[in-house]
Amino acid sequence: MIRPHTPPETPADKPARRGEAGGAWASPWELDQEWQDAPPGKRVRFVEEKLDPAPATPPPREAAAPPVPKVQTAPPVEKKAEVEAAPVVPPRREPTSRLVTKRPRHAVQREASWSTLSILSMGLLALVFIAWLYVDDQAPGLDKDLLLNRPVDQAAAIQTPDKLRKFLQSLVPFENAEIYGKPPWLWDTPTLSRIVQSNGAALDNLRDLLEDADWHPTHAAWHAADPCEDPRWHQVLVLKQAEAAYLSRRMQEEAAFTAAIDLAELGWRLEQIWAWPSCYQRSLETQTLAGQTLADLLRQTRLPEATLRQFQRQFNVCQPTTEMLEGAMNAYYVHEKKLILGPKSGENLDTMPGGVQLHRPGRLFFKPHETLQHFATAFRQIKAEALAPLVLTSDVRLKDDPVAEASYQPNSAGLAYYHQRMKAYTPLPAMLGLVRTRGNLIVTLFAVRRCIAEKKTLPATLEQLRTFNFLLDLPIDPYTGAPLQYSLARGLIWSVGNDLKSAGGVLTEPPMKDAAEPTVALGIAVAGVAK
Repeated sequence: MIRPHTPPETPADKPARRGEAGGAWASPWELDQEWQDAPPGKRVRFVEEKLDPAPATPPPREAAAPPVPKVQTAPPVEKKAEVEAAPVVPPRREPTSRLVTKRPRHAVQREASWSTLSILSMGLLALVFIAWLYVDDQAPGLDKDLLLNRPVDQAAAIQTPDKLRKFLQSLVPFENAEIYGKPPWLWDTPTLSRIVQSNGAALDNLRDLLEDADWHPTHAAWHAADPCEDPRWHQVLVLKQAEAAYLSRRMQEEAAFTAAIDLAELGWRLEQIWAWPSCYQRSLETQTLAGQTLADLLRQTRLPEATLRQFQRQFNVCQPTTEMLEGAMNAYYVHEKKLILGPKSGENLDTMPGGVQLHRPGRLFFKPHETLQHFATAFRQIKAEALAPLVLTSDVRLKDDPVAEASYQPNSAGLAYYHQRMKAYTPLPAMLGLVRTRGNLIVTLFAVRRCIAEKKTLPATLEQLRTFNFLLDLPIDPYTGAPLQYSLARGLIWSVGNDLKSAGGVLTEPPMKDAAEPTVALGIAVAGVAK
């Protein structure tokens, strides 16, 4: 039997599969002819081997081919049964967490380039900011409260600096350096005589200097050179002490007191020279040695009351004051300002320290204006604490005390310079307080010796000195604000000292050497005191 030719079945002639009638896409395994022709027992395994993950997006739908007319034939019974018997295997899908969305390569490259650019920009900004921290140096604020208020000497030329220089050059060194270890009134008489005689010309030059009425402490000539940093100054002070001790042994007591008062006057004149900070330190040192010399002379004096009253007034005039220290702090701020800014400080060129008229050379990590601001803050604090009712017992502890140990701090060199320079200023208020205490002890001792010379008796209390008109105001202890300590039985006057504890008076040689218990002896002690 000849079967009629049947044309191959086209997709349009196939019956619509599941999902096609509604216009949905057929699943991939329903379109696979090989899967449909596979035996029923192998279809599941065949599907597992051939199945691929479902595409992220469905493929584009092809346009339906035009229908082709064909002869309708009945499908084979066996295949239809196989198709109907074949189980439907659902597609295997990967878990959602394992799906990785891949971005285009050009998008990844663009994001990487933007990240690199952001990092470079941030690094550049950080570099610029750090450079700005190291370079920026703004001008300090107003400092009118730290400027000098006293008038400038308008004299064309003065001779005082030359006289002082001539006096220092005329000194003859001591033949034995060991004598510096003890005060001159403990030296033997031949040594005193030899030293005083060999320095006769120097003593005459000093006397001529002190008798000069035109001292001119504010003249610009003092700024040319520092007259107080000369190492021979200590010899000058010891020489004046030796002169007073030598005259006392020769029974020239009034001349000995004059030599001691000259020492106090020299300290008073040095206190007025604000051109150099070293002059104020020399002034306090001179006042200390003058007080020690007078303490030794007073405990054995036989001068009348009128002569002692005259020396007491002269010594009292020469005493340093806190008002002078306050003005000196302003002058020393201006001094530091000149050293840092040079002519840009706005000060007169003839007052530049040492005649230096050049700007301080620039140094790495040194900000001039910021450093000067630290000086201004420190000097304001020292002025405020120096004017306190009670004196300081130790160096001023600066509140604005920046750390200078950081090597790479933007102003590390300036801070190191600031710390080094301020070491000479922070001890001044405490040193002044101790000198004032010693001066009050000497003034009180003067009054007691006047009472002994006139009344032929010791005062029972220090208050009697004011009753007897030997004192207008009773000197107080600057450490406590109360009167000084007085013992009639022991013949002592003392201060509580910088430890603020009274030990009942401690005698030292030279007198008042112990800062914790400055003490002077009356020279007369009463064995028994009536109750």
